[in-house]
Order: sequence, then C-alpha cells, then structure tokens
Amino acid sequence: MSALKKRYYRKIDEEIYSATLDNGLSLSIIKKKGFLEKAAFLSINFGSIDNCYYLDGELQTYPAGIAHFLEHKLFEDEQGKDVTLDFVKLGADVNAFTTLDRTTYYFSTLDNFEEALGLLLKFTSGFTSSEKSVNHEKKIIEQEINMYQDDPDYRAYLGCLQNLYPNTILGQDIAGNNESIEKITVEDLKNNFDCFYRPENCHLVLVGDFDVDDVYTFVNERQRRLTELKTIVEKEKKLIEAEIKKRDNLQMEVSIAKLAVGFKSATFSDSRMRENLLVQLLFNLLFGWTSPYYQNWYSEGKIDESVSIEYEVSNRYSFVIITMDTVEPIKMSSLIRQVMTSADKKRLLTEEALDLQKKALYGEFLRSLDNIQGLGNQYLAFLDNDKTYFDLGQELMSITSKELKDFLNHYLSNMVITDFVVFPK
Repeated sequence: MSALKKRYYRKIDEEIYSATLDNGLSLSIIKKKGFLEKAAFLSINFGSIDNCYYLDGELQTYPAGIAHFLEHKLFEDEQGKDVTLDFVKLGADVNAFTTLDRTTYYFSTLDNFEEALGLLLKFTSGFTSSEKSVNHEKKIIEQEINMYQDDPDYRAYLGCLQNLYPNTILGQDIAGNNESIEKITVEDLKNNFDCFYRPENCHLVLVGDFDVDDVYTFVNERQRRLTELKTIVEKEKKLIEAEIKKRDNLQMEVSIAKLAVGFKSATFSDSRMRENLLVQLLFNLLFGWTSPYYQNWYSEGKIDESVSIEYEVSNRYSFVIITMDTVEPIKMSSLIRQVMTSADKKRLLTEEALDLQKKALYGEFLRSLDNIQGLGNQYLAFLDNDKTYFDLGQELMSITSKELKDFLNHYLSNMVITDFVVFPK
C-alpha cells in the first residue's frame, strides 16, 4: 500500500493528504477539522468532447452525448433499481454531472459516510444494462435535451459556442442531440465504460473531518480487486476547427433580447491555473461590475444585473463567453468589441485596479474553503501538475500588472470574437 503524502498550507491553515493507489487510482483527502458534513467526489477523466479517441492505436468514434448517457445509466443497479434510493436510506445526498472534459459522481452526508463511500465506489465500478433499459433512458434524455431548447439563456450560450467551434464536438450540447442519442447502444456504453472508468483514469477526493488513516485503509480495501488495465487510450489533443462564424441569431418567445459574445485566443502560459487566473483578471477588469464601462452601460440602461462572464480554460480549449439581457444587443456587441480592441488599457490595467481585483478574487477563494461541496469541485477543476486549488491564492497574488498587460497583448494578437443573439419574436 503506497504511503500518503501530506501537504500543509500554513497561510490558509489547510492540509491535504494524497496518494496513488496500487491500481492507479488518484486519491486526495482534504481534512476539514471541526466540520460535520463530509463529502466524496469521484471524477472520471471522460467528458462530452471525448467521443473520438484512439484505443491501442485504432480510432474509435461514438455518437455525441455518450459520456452524459453513461452517467445516467450508472445510477441503475443490476436489478434495474435506482441507486439513489440506497443513498437516501443512508441519509446521503448523491448526484452527478458531466462537463466538457470529465464526469463526476458525488455525495455529501452527516452520517454513515463509509457506507455511502462504499456504495459510491461500488456502483461506479461496473456497468450492466439491457437494450430495453437503454431505449427507455433515451426518452428521458431526449426530454432533457428538449427542455434546454426552450431556455433562451442556454440557446444564446450554446449558439455562441457553436460559432466559436463550428463543426466540432465542442459546439454540441453536452447531452448530445436527439439524433445522436438514438444511435447509442448498450455495446457503445460498455465499450466507453471499459475504456474510461478504470482506476488510473479516476480521481477520488474526500472532504471532511476524517481519521485520515482509517479512511485511506477503507478506500484501499475496496479498490484492491480493481486492477490497472493495459490497453492504451489516447484522446484527440487538438480539436479540428473550421473558421469561426462571426455572428448568428434566432428568435424565441422572450421579452428582451439575449446577447452572448464569445472570445478565444492562443495559450499564453504553460500553467493552466495561471492562464485561468489571467483570463479572469483581464475580463473582470474590462467587463466586471467594477469596470467603468460596466458602470456607464448600466447607468445608461443598456445592461442590467444579468451580465455574466463564464471562463473555460483547458489544455485542449479555452474560451470566454459574456452573456446578458439587453434592449440593444447589436450596439452592445459593438461596444464590447471596441473595448477589447481600443480601450484605454493603461488606465484600466493599473497596479491599483489589479490589486483590488486580486483581493476580490482572493476573498472568493477564502470563502470557498468553507463550502464542502464547492471545495471538492474546485479542487478537481484546478489540479495542475504539482499544484492544487490551495495554491491558487498564492498564484493569484503573484500576478503583476506587467504580466497581465503582456497577456492582454498576446490575447489581442490571437483573439477571435463572435456573437449570438436571441431576439424576441
């Protein structure tokens, strides 16, 4: 049994224990002294964009939405029963989600933690289903997809993403579409389970006030029968992209237009964590609520509190999408483009402005440390080589205005912009 490694972050008084088990599973135990709630997160390195990959050198292609479909089906046990009911009996709240690059199963509880953890590890370690059951699930997922088609905010966001990444899996709904879902078979699900739901492709994060040695032994005992597979799975490292679509729109039953403006650029830093922070700082300074542009547009009635900035930074993709309700979508799109290309950067990207923004983000970071469920997700999202989410504060505060200006110049030199508008009918 491999030894646990302890890391203590003195400045924020956080400690974490980590190990790679004999079967390849990555384990992180975040000890939260004095907390009653405990949570577990099992994250699989398999998301919606992973429908094409190489298995032992041979290209495998599957319908869009297969990762999300598999997430749904794993909640069904050998008898066809929903395992959620077993968690409820233990007093635990369980759920799962699929993102672009991973699938995560998680639960939180005040009692019966080891029993719930054993259940989590059990139901994610095997796949059994029938064609009849899969066909039934298709109807459920199709209802979910159709529901999102009636959501104007989602349609604006997805439309913008489709403009940025035309004819790629990134421009697809994470759940796929009705046509792709119909093509998925039991064999497809089993093949993808076997490829990705293996210990060396998983990371288990436990958050709470544990006896670290006891919970480590517990996980080891339940992982002992699972061995590392010898097949080689290689994901597509770069998505094939066509030239972006500069703008698009549709009409829906909305009272006010929905605007989404999307940006993507070339990678600036080798560190995904640092790149993420630079992107957040730049766009918050230019378009966040403290920005003079935001304040002017708000006072003029061009925008309201609906403005949202979403960041996605990965070694395989990186984009920013700003969404808002506005009575002047064409004008606002033009203004945002002008800010990106001709704003008074010297005035906006000062040491003083940067310092205020860093302190705001650092405050959010500190608050997140006391949210058990949020902490587990953030920890998984910010794993970056030898750094963890607990390094984020120090990384953030080390960024200088010169580095941010260099990043801006790099971003502008490689940037593409698109927009998508949902107009009222």
